[in-house]
Amino acid sequence: MADKRLSRAPGAPLLELGLTYEPEYRGEVKQHWNVTFAHQKKISVYGKRIMARVIDQIRDNDYQLRDFYQLHVSSIVEGTDIDTDTAFSKIKGALYELTDMKWEFESIDRKEWYFRHLLDTTKEQRVGYKDGIITILLNPQLAPYLVKAAHYSKFPLHGYMNLKSWYSMRFFEILAAWQDKGYWEVPVDEYRQYMDCWHDVDKRGQVRLDKKDKPVMKYPNTKLLLDNTMKEPEKELAGTDFEFTYKPIYETERPTRGRKKIIRFRFELKKGPMLKDIPDSWMDNTDTGSIITRLREWKVTDANIVKYAPILKQEGALELLRAWELKNRSNRHIDDKLRYCNAAWVRAAKQALEDAKQAKIDAKAEAAEAKLIVQQALNL
Repeated sequence: MADKRLSRAPGAPLLELGLTYEPEYRGEVKQHWNVTFAHQKKISVYGKRIMARVIDQIRDNDYQLRDFYQLHVSSIVEGTDIDTDTAFSKIKGALYELTDMKWEFESIDRKEWYFRHLLDTTKEQRVGYKDGIITILLNPQLAPYLVKAAHYSKFPLHGYMNLKSWYSMRFFEILAAWQDKGYWEVPVDEYRQYMDCWHDVDKRGQVRLDKKDKPVMKYPNTKLLLDNTMKEPEKELAGTDFEFTYKPIYETERPTRGRKKIIRFRFELKKGPMLKDIPDSWMDNTDTGSIITRLREWKVTDANIVKYAPILKQEGALELLRAWELKNRSNRHIDDKLRYCNAAWVRAAKQALEDAKQAKIDAKAEAAEAKLIVQQALNL
């Protein structure tokens, strides 16, 4: 008689081991440019969150992918109202998606396109879920795109993990890659491919044709395409670093009569381009120049200074510098300035952002309360 403990439904995923290491996150996804702009199939937001949490564990000093990556289910559902039972169902569905998922990559030399599966299911160590722990094995062929990537883009997980739309997540990733330029301009056909709205294909990869022998395409006209792929990102990214405005670009000449056709989309970041280098004006200013010099002495990187100085401002920077100096005079000496001070700098900036966000919420609530009091007084 077969052992019922070993029986399982056809196609059901094998369960994996419990947690074997404690995941550490840096709060940022860093990947090769070609991963960001791969032709990806639309999947659930839970599948996207799992992949983001996995890539977040890859460090700049890693020379190869880990044999496997693990993460708590709580890191995927935090910030949502998903209960435990529902979470299991969502994660199970996401793992089914990811084990079947392949992306169409452009080769690093840009001379060819090819397919890569995301996960590796050929090893004895298995992709799966057990006791709240997800285990993921990345396809080792992805290593050149995720480890020591020469041409990479990166985006913060702050704000990304709570997005509810796959389209919003794709906008977030792509706009982050163009943050230094301040806008993303893309031909309509390329946009369709990035948003998984290109030609529909069968299981053999052959393009499906309609009754008129034309390729079947999701959201075939431009209005439908924009309504269904851009509205959610517009709403979800409002108020973030990746809030954008949209501008259509029309053909300059048209061989036949009729309205000019939209040939490109332009998405402009409302915040404008992100600085990559410390501006000369910052160094020329007596106050900010001296603060930057001191931050560099404490091994705070120029990239972190550029990114977070506008948030912390002079007061926040000086407060941190005083704290580090006091700590160094005590018996808790800072041995690794590069690691400690950069982590403290980023942490303080993120806390300042949270405080500012909460202050806006509180101010809005107080204004609403004051308005209610006035209305009640007028009705007396």
